Amino acid sequence: MMKTIVFLFAFLPSVLGYEPTPNAATTCTCSSVTNIQRVAQSSGSNTYTWTAAPGASQYKVWNKRLSNGQTSSATYTSNTSFTFTGLAGGEYTFYFATVCIGDESNIIGVEDMTLD
Repeated sequence: MMKTIVFLFAFLPSVLGYEPTPNAATTCTCSSVTNIQRVAQSSGSNTYTWTAAPGASQYKVWNKRLSNGQTSSATYTSNTSFTFTGLAGGEYTFYFATVCIGDESNIIGVEDMTLD
């Protein structure tokens, strides 16, 4: 029974006359994050806010330390603010992207300092 179901799902589009276009170019429909501002800074942390993007389901944020190229894991948030914590003092690029259903905006990078 399971093999039959898998077979049907695998060939259903072609049976219905629908063939996906291979390597079709996709157009980003997410608006980029705008008006990014640092609103707080303390030893080892920076807090940023930004303007909500139309159609956003979440925002993706991460950072990269410039002195050693270390990149943090991405964090997803539904808020229009985020506090980067646990940062060693130095220069960083903080990255922000809007996430829409099945899509992601252009990435915005902000170079900034973090205090020791």
